[in-house]
Amino acid sequence: MLFSVFVLAGMAQAAPYPNTGNFGVPFSQDESWYRQCMRVEGRSAPGLGGQTPAQGCNAGDLYYDKRSQALTSAAEWRQVRACALAQQDDAVLMMLYANGFGVQQDIDIAIHHACKLEFIAKAEMESRIAHLSKPQPAGAVFDQCDDITSGYMGSVCAGIRERQAGRIRKARLDRHAAALPPSARRALTQLQAAADRYAAAAETDMQGTAAPGLAIARKGKLEEQFARTLARVLDKGLPAASPQDLARIDRELNAAYKTLMSPLPSEAGQPERVGESTITRTEVRQAERRWIAYRDAFLAFRAQLPSGASREAIAVELTRQRLAELNAMLRYR
Repeated sequence: MLFSVFVLAGMAQAAPYPNTGNFGVPFSQDESWYRQCMRVEGRSAPGLGGQTPAQGCNAGDLYYDKRSQALTSAAEWRQVRACALAQQDDAVLMMLYANGFGVQQDIDIAIHHACKLEFIAKAEMESRIAHLSKPQPAGAVFDQCDDITSGYMGSVCAGIRERQAGRIRKARLDRHAAALPPSARRALTQLQAAADRYAAAAETDMQGTAAPGLAIARKGKLEEQFARTLARVLDKGLPAASPQDLARIDRELNAAYKTLMSPLPSEAGQPERVGESTITRTEVRQAERRWIAYRDAFLAFRAQLPSGASREAIAVELTRQRLAELNAMLRYR
């Protein structure tokens, strides 16, 4: 017998078990994943047992923060579990019981919560249940992002990865700041703000369901680029550059920008759009202005340093990075 469950907009409905509300395609009760879900229907995680979760906790953030630590105590994992139970976060409960983090490993409980996940495509449900049902290699850590097939979950997982990468970048930035004189620390604060504004304006083609995840990844790429460039500036790790080198690459940048901002005959129907992408020339103009402010803030920061890469070396490196971004967008045309 085939079933197809659709969520009607504006109608509050209790989620089915298994949660097929976002499948959008037929499924059969004879399928392996469905039989596995029904086998463990009554195997949800035990309750709080009197434990009180931290007020305002976020189970997902807490889980990944603890997982990224070199060592996480059983008490810390119990805090994660309490938060997940209070928030009814099935993804975190699934991962805790699949991996045995702070609890006795119990794959049936993990499968139960996998079957309750919201916004899951049918292919994700099938592959995730199959993954959980098989013995895992020694030392393997199961994660909700292992079996994604949808653009929605791709965006969720991109956000998780970027949040963790951002925490690492912040720790590195804090270490750099601690070693600087006060005037340079103030300039670094302004530089960080300019870098954040530029990264937030990153031009991204938003076609397709994977686009939100790509936008997150692109912003993260620019933030990581800033962090690495900063380290190279402080460590004198940039190649030497002359005023002539800077003048040459600046001409290349201006030429690429002028070409990108000049619509082709093929773009006459949508002169604001860059080729077949969703990127607009208004977005390019805004990002270019923020990049210029970012470059100038970097040079102002360098002026407060007792040593480091030269002004020309920094300007050439930043211009080279922006030129690569413009050339990538030119390929849409």
